[in-house]
Amino acid sequence: MNRTLSVLLLVACMWSCATATADWKLEQEHWYVVEIAGTRAGSMSTMLLRDGNNIRTATHMEMTLGRGDVSTTIRIASAFDETESGRPLVITATQDMGQQPVKSEWRFLDDMVVYTSRQGGREIVRETEAPEGEWLTPMGVHRLWLKSLAAGDREITYFTVDGQTGLEPVEMTHKFIEDSVYEIDGRETPVSVWKTSTSLMPITGIEYYTAEGLKVYEEVSMPGLGKMVTRIATKAEAQGDGVAAGPEILIKTFVEPDRPIRDVGRATTATFRLRVDLGEMPELPSAAAQRVTPGDDGASATLVIDINDSLVAPDTEVGDASYLASSAMVDAGDPLIGKLAARAVRDAGDDALARADAMRAAVHRYITGKGLDTAFATASETARTRSGDCSEHAVLLCAMLRAQGIPARVAVGLVYADAFLGREAIFGWHMWTQALIDDRWVDLDATLRSRYHAGHVLTAVSSLDQGGVDTALASTLPLMGNLQIEVVDVGYVQ
Repeated sequence: MNRTLSVLLLVACMWSCATATADWKLEQEHWYVVEIAGTRAGSMSTMLLRDGNNIRTATHMEMTLGRGDVSTTIRIASAFDETESGRPLVITATQDMGQQPVKSEWRFLDDMVVYTSRQGGREIVRETEAPEGEWLTPMGVHRLWLKSLAAGDREITYFTVDGQTGLEPVEMTHKFIEDSVYEIDGRETPVSVWKTSTSLMPITGIEYYTAEGLKVYEEVSMPGLGKMVTRIATKAEAQGDGVAAGPEILIKTFVEPDRPIRDVGRATTATFRLRVDLGEMPELPSAAAQRVTPGDDGASATLVIDINDSLVAPDTEVGDASYLASSAMVDAGDPLIGKLAARAVRDAGDDALARADAMRAAVHRYITGKGLDTAFATASETARTRSGDCSEHAVLLCAMLRAQGIPARVAVGLVYADAFLGREAIFGWHMWTQALIDDRWVDLDATLRSRYHAGHVLTAVSSLDQGGVDTALASTLPLMGNLQIEVVDVGYVQ
């Protein structure tokens, strides 16, 4: 139960997110304090650097977050190099959520982009297409802001790319609210206040900008978790004495159903009725064992789960090469992962489901250090540390399946637990794996002793191919701390 962290990273990446090198001259530097629900979570710094006619926009963020009695520190950074005229050169992104940072780079050439991912001496290189449509570099966004503010515009919309979410352009829309003042270093500074929305996730934020286009304050309301605030500060205040435990984010998102589920490990079918307390119910996937019927009120949905009757996958998913490809998070080409996969299926025969379940059972046995200490390690790191929670089980199994030629992806949602972190009869956020077998997605949960049970609620799926924070997970945010679950019916194996 560890998926809250990934969604918080998406929120953090609404800011364009790396550190400067000695070859660049620092022109601007700003520091910020990051808080969640009134508790200090970390800090962020932004820098503008120049090397001749090239410009680098860079950001580094560090957050410490509590999960029960464990605290985890995550670091994310990115840099965007461009020419004075706005031609993109290189985007770099670093995510430090395990023992080995993952570094991704997109180098723009005349007719393509070369993507490179590095971790612990291992490297993945592939060619990809440049982002489609018209989009702005960071300096292009800054120039648009200055032009729009000078013109008195009341709405600003554009597409941009930052690297932390891959090369998919993100649409940003800012709507003017009012002029105000904001205290910066003891001085009242005129600012304009804007309501911001993004295609990255279904939430809005409030932002304050100076006349020079500098963002000095942002708040994002997250149901159940409170407000995430990023406010400008001095370097001394931002760095401070560090963050001890950080805000608790895991227990807050537990969901207590209307009644306990008896012997959930034997449950093969279930019907759940979900309802959000605030806003609209996001679109939930009908996939694998789950079928979804949205409620007429827009705030509810009925889920029917049958683990022995998986849905046929759409043709677009059956032919999607990303479910077999190697990526930073799921490196199916890692020799150690290939060795683990081959060993797991040695006596499994030719049946694809039997081979997939043999790999699931192997991952369950192989990861001996089961705990919440790791934020979100890659499959390659997990194969070497043999430690982690649900996400590490999920990505390692996903990589092993692909190494054996079985298309695979990760699934995000909730799982029922009789007891966890001192709480009883709860649903907690979770990650597992799905394998494409005979054109149907089959659920596989490597944290369990058996293949799967009906006490799972699926909210999102992802191939984890973007090289950054995965936008597919954004649909979970409106549900966290904002969900009721009614257990309508549960069926058991006879």
